[in-house]
Amino acid sequence: MWSPGFRNSSSFDVRLDNPFLVEGLKEFSGPYSTMIEVPWIYRDSQKLGDVEHLIQNFRSFICQLEEVDPRKLKHDEKLSFWINVHNALVMHAFLAYGIPQNNVKRVFLLLKAAYNVGGYTISADTIQSSILGCRMSRPGQWLRILLPSRSKFKTGDERQAFAIERQEPLLHFALCSGSHSDPAVRVYTPKRVFQELEVAKEEYIRATMGMRKDQKILLPKIVESFAKDSGLSQTGTIEMIQKSLPDSLRKGVKKCLQGKPCKSIIIWIPHSFTFRYLVSKELVR
Repeated sequence: MWSPGFRNSSSFDVRLDNPFLVEGLKEFSGPYSTMIEVPWIYRDSQKLGDVEHLIQNFRSFICQLEEVDPRKLKHDEKLSFWINVHNALVMHAFLAYGIPQNNVKRVFLLLKAAYNVGGYTISADTIQSSILGCRMSRPGQWLRILLPSRSKFKTGDERQAFAIERQEPLLHFALCSGSHSDPAVRVYTPKRVFQELEVAKEEYIRATMGMRKDQKILLPKIVESFAKDSGLSQTGTIEMIQKSLPDSLRKGVKKCLQGKPCKSIIIWIPHSFTFRYLVSKELVR
């Protein structure tokens, strides 16, 4: 999905001490510091020719989705399956259509990009809204009004059985649409999906939280969305954040809290839609 020759580039071993460019963030990005950063996707014919065999293998794998029946999957199996399909679909769309140059085209890409899964055309937007029930951040309030998405399938739609059984707020830390603020791309497995989602949450929080000199805590909008879907209060959110941090940083959070209400110390960082992928090294070696 990235430039051929990338594996031989010195950037493969670059350490990302502050992958999300968070103000006040020091050297505590955790596992995110070893992620591979993909800032662009090249689509010229010569470079694509160098990886044509990989693309063909990927397409062959995707064609097999038509034979899958998601209705037969259990809840944890659906979770891992649809997370992986969603993330692969969006990456595939960027490779096929290029990186949209504006927010309108970016939203339309999510609506346009689709796979045949179990005999049905399933778009990335459908996976987010109707199957997983986890709407990701969209650029521009007016775009959300102009292009609303259905939250559920209509009564009688056979695809209703594709959806997960209950809401999973942790999905906010797993779904990636190629935005700078999105979590890293990982492969999720049915047997360990809940443990893997918890790890994804903790590592994302550790990499994106910042503490300013004025004792304000900076957190990304994804954490705010997770907190809302989980029914967490501001106090509950801070407690959850502390559990994801090493002891030295927990002390810093407690210092920020001294004599102050939780809501007064949190600053929510706007979601950045600039193109960028973070990928685990295990997926590209």
